[in-house]
Amino acid sequence: MGKEFVRFQCHHCNHCCTEVVCLPTPWDVLRIVRGTGADPFRFLEFLRPDEICEVEADDPTWLDVNGAKYIMALRRTADGCFFLDKATRFCAVYKHRPILCRLYPFVIEENARGEFLGFSLHKDVGCPRHRDGRVPVAPLHALYLDDQGHQAEYQALVRAFNEVRQPGKRPEDFIETFLETDAVARACLQRAGRNARPA
Repeated sequence: MGKEFVRFQCHHCNHCCTEVVCLPTPWDVLRIVRGTGADPFRFLEFLRPDEICEVEADDPTWLDVNGAKYIMALRRTADGCFFLDKATRFCAVYKHRPILCRLYPFVIEENARGEFLGFSLHKDVGCPRHRDGRVPVAPLHALYLDDQGHQAEYQALVRAFNEVRQPGKRPEDFIETFLETDAVARACLQRAGRNARPA
């Protein structure tokens, strides 16, 4: 565990881009849309509980679509993440990637009172966790705090969405819940010639 640095170096094995399911927040999605103009109706998918493991049944980000549960994820192809460039094997939206991707494979360490102690590497993931580099902890902690700051808002969006009961409701309708509040993201999609909602 490190309070100033964590010993780690990414060797671009692509484990995180091919084997890990990324669950972005709405703010991750908006950052990608704003930065790239990518269409969230193309790069997102909604997984059922039987399609993803390690997400607790009571996780507050499960969407309720008329009794069926879904969780928002970056779409995956046979080659891995939607944004994994087939030619270069690098992330096509690296500068705008979700916070979960930015923090992988790190885990925050806190004491029993919830006080920050530092970061270490996840032990139960497939990442080889090469230790021939040094990653500063301060930016990781800032990302973690930023993500935590959005969790209450994310959960409020999910609660509002889950309260809606209507025929024809789809998990993709959740995208509208946060996309409609962001004029910049809507403008990016319009400039790219995309409607905010697919037909």
